[in-house]
Amino acid sequence: MAKSDDKSGPASRGRAVGRPRASAAPASADARADIIAAAAKLFRLHGIAGASVREIAADAGLKKASLYYYFTSKDEIVYAMIEDVLGPALATQKKLGMAPLSEAARLFLYLRADIELLCAASYDCTWLLNHGDLGDARMKAYARQRKKLVSWLVARLKEGMAKGEFAPCDATTAAQALLAATEYSVTWAERHDRGRIAATAAEVATLLTRGVLAGGRSVEAVKAEVAAFPRS
Repeated sequence: MAKSDDKSGPASRGRAVGRPRASAAPASADARADIIAAAAKLFRLHGIAGASVREIAADAGLKKASLYYYFTSKDEIVYAMIEDVLGPALATQKKLGMAPLSEAARLFLYLRADIELLCAASYDCTWLLNHGDLGDARMKAYARQRKKLVSWLVARLKEGMAKGEFAPCDATTAAQALLAATEYSVTWAERHDRGRIAATAAEVATLLTRGVLAGGRSVEAVKAEVAAFPRS
């Protein structure tokens, strides 16, 4: 990943309210979120390398020095953006893997949760992974973690086929397609409305799960099982 041209001394990464703002604009209650939203917009416009820390700080309504209170470099902003999405997705898979559910219910719940997570973010995590410098050690690590998401889906599909829940298929190809469908949803879903995001996530998860179910298996039965599983 291209290193930032703006170099200041390391600062605390802890969150605090009330750091100096660059303008008289009303301050958000979460400066960290403001920085990430500003960075997402500028990365899209200018690329990761082309967006400066100074520009990101200004767009977030912060002085450049104040930004370093939350992130020590531009790279740290990118890392945080990826971790904020990738970490919860992996945690969801781990939780569902231990839950007393059918493989179809696990799949539905993961797909729904992943779409909700991705669409609620102010940026496209997949875009960051594709446009970051994969020569960077941490970006390589994130790419490996994303592969774990696919591996979990492959395992669910294989287990489900063995149990007769899913139709025979190439599990790796199907898993890649399922993950691609959840990730691509950020490009078209109505992301300004949390209620709409939830409805979209449920509908897409229904369509995707129905597509891999074995003959005679009902997606309505899967959703009934899901309805009895408490949301975290």
